[in-house]
Amino acid sequence: MSIQSVTSVQGRTTFDNRFEVASQVLAAGRQEVAVRVLPPLSGPQRGQVAVRVGRVLVYVANREALHSFLDAWTEAAQHADEAFGPLPPQ
Repeated sequence: MSIQSVTSVQGRTTFDNRFEVASQVLAAGRQEVAVRVLPPLSGPQRGQVAVRVGRVLVYVANREALHSFLDAWTEAAQHADEAFGPLPPQ
């Protein structure tokens, strides 16, 4: 069996033919982070942003997806005191 690239489908973007994965992660403690811009592998896209937090890697394919993540983390930060207790005074 040989490995071959997938042929493109005329008239459709590469996001119409995608493989989706759902996962759950429990993170505790300070995590190592890395962010990089990746060139597109194929198709008309301009590229992606790869965001690694600990061992979790997320590829963000467009600005709308990036804003979704930013909105979610901003809302999560607003619940930090409720979930973890207030920070001690400095």
